[in-house]
Amino acid sequence: MILVFLPIFYPVMEGLKAPLAASLDIPVDMLMVWFGTVVAVTLQTAYLSPPVAMSAYYLKQVVKEWPLLTIYKGMFEFMMLQIIAIALIVIFPGIATWFPERLQAESRAVITEEVEGGASLEEEGGYGAQLRDALEGGEEEGAAPEGQEEEESAGDSLEKDELSNTKK
Repeated sequence: MILVFLPIFYPVMEGLKAPLAASLDIPVDMLMVWFGTVVAVTLQTAYLSPPVAMSAYYLKQVVKEWPLLTIYKGMFEFMMLQIIAIALIVIFPGIATWFPERLQAESRAVITEEVEGGASLEEEGGYGAQLRDALEGGEEEGAAPEGQEEEESAGDSLEKDELSNTKK
């Protein structure tokens, strides 16, 4: 369902990003978070409502004695809660964007310090260069590929094992 829905509405949302974000009073970079939340809650509602109501058909297969009408009546309260949730997210978009905004603000507030005299991985003579030299040196010295040494050592131990020796 989302594979049909998203390719149609994603470009529309991209085109309306600035005016829609301004009208909803949310940052432009949070608009797609809000849109994703609306899509997710709407899809949850679609699983409860007829004619699709996949969850009703799943439940019908689990409890075959219950008529489908009874299942729909039981799901009605949950569907009303879903509709209220969609309305709240549309009316108050901050519900969907508050936590991501807070995480984004915290990640921007983290200050990274440069260590005095420390070399980066990419600098000449730094740790990265030393690591590359060590790795390249190990390959040039004729080191066996991974796994080959283990097989050879396993073979040696079998030859030395007295129980596996078939020659008498």
